[in-house]
Amino acid sequence: MCEPEPYRIKVVEPLPRTTRRTRLKVLEQAGYNPFLIPARYVTLDLISDSGTGAMTEQQWAAMVRAREDFAGPATFDEFVAQARSITGFPYVQPVHQGRSAENILFRILLKRGQTVFANTHFETTRGNIEALGCRAVDLPSHDPEPPFLGNIDLQRLEARVARQKRAGLIILTLTSNIKGGQPVSLENIARTRRIARRHKIPLVLDASRFADNAYLIKENSTSKQSVRSICRRMFRCADIIYLSSKKDGLVNIGGFIAIRDKRLYETLRSEIIRQEGYPTSGGLAARDVAAMTLGLSDALDEDFLRVHIDRIRSLARMLRQNGVEVFEPAGGHAAVIFPANDSRYAAFALSARIYLEAGIRTGVFEESVRIAVPRRVYTRDHLEYVADRIGRAYRRERQGKRLRLKLAYRPAEFFNFFARFRTG
Repeated sequence: MCEPEPYRIKVVEPLPRTTRRTRLKVLEQAGYNPFLIPARYVTLDLISDSGTGAMTEQQWAAMVRAREDFAGPATFDEFVAQARSITGFPYVQPVHQGRSAENILFRILLKRGQTVFANTHFETTRGNIEALGCRAVDLPSHDPEPPFLGNIDLQRLEARVARQKRAGLIILTLTSNIKGGQPVSLENIARTRRIARRHKIPLVLDASRFADNAYLIKENSTSKQSVRSICRRMFRCADIIYLSSKKDGLVNIGGFIAIRDKRLYETLRSEIIRQEGYPTSGGLAARDVAAMTLGLSDALDEDFLRVHIDRIRSLARMLRQNGVEVFEPAGGHAAVIFPANDSRYAAFALSARIYLEAGIRTGVFEESVRIAVPRRVYTRDHLEYVADRIGRAYRRERQGKRLRLKLAYRPAEFFNFFARFRTG
């Protein structure tokens, strides 16, 4: 018997309903790319868990109470105190989301021609690095130890930085966004830190899903430490952390940067004024900062984490029962499925088929279909329906009743987000 969600529902939102004929027209207009489908035509939206979760009554109340002052609002002090208590970092700067944090940090820290090593770079992280004339190199572990499939390959990292004279940063993404949020072990983080120190390279954590990562570490350890304590151990290894609070921070907008070096913090504040706004807002309204403060605390609730991650595993299990090939083990925020055939653009075709048959929107990343589950939004009944309908679409694609897509538009960057297709 599955454990129930650790909350009850107070406000409900009707789900959009569409006909198959409407969905076919929408697909054609969107170039068969799920990212280009207007949300008003989507019944169950599983394209991303970023900024799509539900907030608590306390968060909404705090947003109403927050006073909008241009400089020095009380919400800033409250947020900094909360972030310091969780991360252990002395200097904390809010920003409007993780991509903004990346853009600002990389412009300060990197010089043209440098290389950034990571367990895996997300597409926008890679884009921010390459826009500066730098290289983004992925070094995922070639011999991973389940369940820590997000680890960086330490041998390759040591070898590359030893001969790489222009190594700028080492980034560990927690959890690794690829394949639905695969965790990174404490040992891997600590050993990466030792390599970084030996070669005098800053270690940066993209900690957007820090709570998921800490929970998965605890689950696979004999230690009785709390998730909060494990977070402090992870953060202790880093020189800098940044995150999008739109994931584990449980808000619809926001993020922050935390650093140890006072001089770097002073430089950061100047960049924040140029790009985001006054530092005590970081490009956010005071109400958004107030919601972030509570979201950071809620993110460490172990009952919530257990049930959320269990829902991902339940979805993966139900998909398998419906004949769908699923990447295993399931990650912390999404189930990932492989295309039903090996035709070109098969992942886009499968995602389009899923939408056409059931109005369910999924995402396409690295030639796989990702089913990301927003936090505190959908029930187990919703996910059972998702697994059943995706199973039907999967069988149709496998049986040869497939959508055959041809590329109609290739964007210069961010193929998965902007490419367009046609049938033929």
